[in-house]
Amino acid sequence: MKHTTMVSSIKRTGYTLSLLAVGYVLGVSGSLIPQNTNAQPAADGDDIKVEISLSNESIEQVQNIHESLNQLMETMKLEDKYTAATEGVNPYLILTGGGNAIEDLELGTGVDPVTFAALYAGQATSEVEDDLSWDQSNRLMYKNKLVRIYSVEKLNARQETLKTLLAKRVSVQ
Repeated sequence: MKHTTMVSSIKRTGYTLSLLAVGYVLGVSGSLIPQNTNAQPAADGDDIKVEISLSNESIEQVQNIHESLNQLMETMKLEDKYTAATEGVNPYLILTGGGNAIEDLELGTGVDPVTFAALYAGQATSEVEDDLSWDQSNRLMYKNKLVRIYSVEKLNARQETLKTLLAKRVSVQ
């Protein structure tokens, strides 16, 4: 009896040590560590080509909408309802009632999707650019805070703001 108990105890110890060794090897090799994915730069010699397969009518509508967004952006700036952290027009902030992307960065709780993408694409304003850096995991940091996208709850709330704005009836005087 004692002999079988001792043999099974040795087997259990052997299995435990084997599992520990396998875990150690996998941990040291890093084979189970999640890998980061990043947008890939264009290969050397590749020219990035933008193919436009829109009709002239569609292109004209895009141009008209862009002009309208620019005008609305300027109006919101005058009303102190829009502060961008990136170059160009941010249709998301404009259409969801305005916002202050620089304040969002300062708080560190998340930025809108267009600001997030534009910052990663290197389109920060000069005011923001000096405070951006990359951490060792190649994540974008603003004043040593991770740049995040808005929470799902905030995205949903901003979408509801858009719906409210679209449903609101405004009298023209």
